[in-house]
Amino acid sequence: MSYVCLATAGFDAVEAFYRQTLGGSVIRAWDRPGARGVLLEVHGLRLELLDAAREKRQLRLPAPGDRVHLVLEVADVDAVHRSLALYAPVPVTTNWGSRCFAIRDPDGVQITFLQWLNQPGAAA
Repeated sequence: MSYVCLATAGFDAVEAFYRQTLGGSVIRAWDRPGARGVLLEVHGLRLELLDAAREKRQLRLPAPGDRVHLVLEVADVDAVHRSLALYAPVPVTTNWGSRCFAIRDPDGVQITFLQWLNQPGAAA
């Protein structure tokens, strides 16, 4: 996968969440007539955010509900959990070999932080 793109009507809040709260770094950004966006690297995920209000063609944005969620595989889910400057549920160990926790971005998109346990090729 190259990257995931999310369009949002709340661009400033969503960009701040992924950059400041989750520690994303900017790969590139643009702000021109008819388009504003940013491509970020967030815990190994390349994530593009588009400002729906600035697109030339009006974007319809239904609530994301649970149709979309981002899964970020990390080496140490507990360290990521401690690093967040927001409330997040305590990571749990699953019966399928992982530790994980989930939060939601300002638009309601679920973000799951996942660490594989004792599996070949797993993030360690």
